Amino acid sequence: MASEKKAKTDSAKYDRQLRLWGEDGQGRLEAANIALLNATPTGTETLKNLVLPGIGRYTIIDGGYVDEVDLGNNFFLDESHLGLARATVACDNLRELNDLVDGEWIVKDPVELIEKNIEAFAVFTVVVATNIPELPMRKLAKFCFEKSIPIVMPRSYGFIGHLRIAVPEHTIIESKPDDPQPDLRISNPWPELEQYAASLNIEGLDSKEHSHVPYPLILIKYLLKWKQEHNGAPPSTSAEKSAFKAEVIRGSRKANEENFDEAYRAAHRAWTPCRIPSATEAALSHPQVANLSAQSSSFWILVAALKEFVANEGQGYLPLPGSIPDMVSTTEGYLALQTLYQAKATSDTALVYTRVRDILSRLGKPAHFISHDDVKHFCRNSSTLQVIDYRPFESEFSAATAKSSFISSNLSDPAHNLKYHVLLRACDRFHRHYGYYPGFG
Repeated sequence: MASEKKAKTDSAKYDRQLRLWGEDGQGRLEAANIALLNATPTGTETLKNLVLPGIGRYTIIDGGYVDEVDLGNNFFLDESHLGLARATVACDNLRELNDLVDGEWIVKDPVELIEKNIEAFAVFTVVVATNIPELPMRKLAKFCFEKSIPIVMPRSYGFIGHLRIAVPEHTIIESKPDDPQPDLRISNPWPELEQYAASLNIEGLDSKEHSHVPYPLILIKYLLKWKQEHNGAPPSTSAEKSAFKAEVIRGSRKANEENFDEAYRAAHRAWTPCRIPSATEAALSHPQVANLSAQSSSFWILVAALKEFVANEGQGYLPLPGSIPDMVSTTEGYLALQTLYQAKATSDTALVYTRVRDILSRLGKPAHFISHDDVKHFCRNSSTLQVIDYRPFESEFSAATAKSSFISSNLSDPAHNLKYHVLLRACDRFHRHYGYYPGFG
């Protein structure tokens, strides 16, 4: 076995991906300790795509030696490697791609390790298993599932690719939606924001000031006026919504006054209530929240605190993220509005943090188990929470738990890819009985 230690975190090197998944995502990558079982073409390509963005460390476990077959299908091997341990060569070549990643190798058949010392896999945060026969794969997948260690099982046959993931649950704080919407609370402003909007004398502003009032304030101002004239109710019918938009645009002093155009385009926010996204609702109602224990992860403790906040101080709303989008405004006006949103976000975070500490105390866990920065990050992204529950790999091998009806109903569809899944399972069963895969006897 060989190992190498390097310093971590290089913001210049990882600049582009930091913009994509942020510091928290990069931190999780750098904390990852990944095992690759068998340095196959699929396995090494998978690991390559994890080494490049900067995982913490990896271990390649493979008892094979490079032969002519490997040279024809593995990009990381050439003739100079003939006869050398596949794990060693693949590890060294992958290490050259990113010197900030620690790489190790173990020249041993992964099946032997599974059968004789399966506890060795408990140290990894992710296991990538390729070319493992059915029975040892089932044993390893069961072990990883019980330990909540994600196991990834990629396979490729020519142009056919198959990927199976098994882990009890995958919790996500920053799910990175394709079209994130800002939480501006225009339809239900908190008291300070409402007072700030109400205090604006838009009609008394000069032309420059008038053309730079931020659109959220314009909408709140007009919404307050509308409610005063309609018994406290926002626009509800199509005619009322059209009338509200017409009233907003009449407030502009000249054609194409950009801030009023922005308000017109965003007018739907005045009557659309801020709803909790369905994925976050699903997390709040997840059984893990109702069954907290000292073994609960920080994610579920945070979700439990969030649920308490929403039901109490939040009055049905999530904590305010505190960010606002770019908009037509003076620098001073934008900063003033931003300060209001950030102050509310800070206040909401403090309330959630208090509830987190109370839950930690009830569970007998130390207060430092979840930091204030953790709570702040969680609150800022509470609208993008997501929980993915996976089925155990073993469930595919029992008639009682397999999705038999789904399989039978889709096998007759020539366009459905399910037939390849069944064929790959048949290949595994063939190998189990005859000791080799079809075509390699």
